[in-house]
Amino acid sequence: MALDFEKRGVQLASAQVQYSLLSAGPAQSSIKAVADDLGIVLIAYSPLALGLLTGKYSTDNLPKGPRGSLFKQLLPGIAPLTAALAAVAASRRKTVSQVAINWCICKGTVPIPGAKDLAQARENLGALGWRLSSGEVAELDAAAARCSSSMVQNIFQTS
Repeated sequence: MALDFEKRGVQLASAQVQYSLLSAGPAQSSIKAVADDLGIVLIAYSPLALGLLTGKYSTDNLPKGPRGSLFKQLLPGIAPLTAALAAVAASRRKTVSQVAINWCICKGTVPIPGAKDLAQARENLGALGWRLSSGEVAELDAAAARCSSSMVQNIFQTS
């Protein structure tokens, strides 16, 4: 694909992929490495993993509908990550969402989190202007690796 762009004199500048602490597995790492090699910026959609990484939900507090059914299955398996996010958020005096978004920034992506209202948009802005330490990034990476659940793709996305 990159060769077709080259033949036409078009330089690919960005690529939008699902990228979060729950979807940064081998496939996303490979895509990120290729993008870095080619000078392409990754735009990370769903950096909060459909809301799983907001700290808002638990097995006792689930969203309604299909998302709630999905979360009921995934939340127990991501407990190591949600605990690590909460600990980093508390030590930084940030929200869990802000830490999860900042992790994406620290990984060299441009996250595009969703927001249902002005309050969520403002909260998301709190992820800017600071950086997690390399130790905090490593801690979150390790916690994500310990999870028995992950989100390979957004099952609610349509093509």
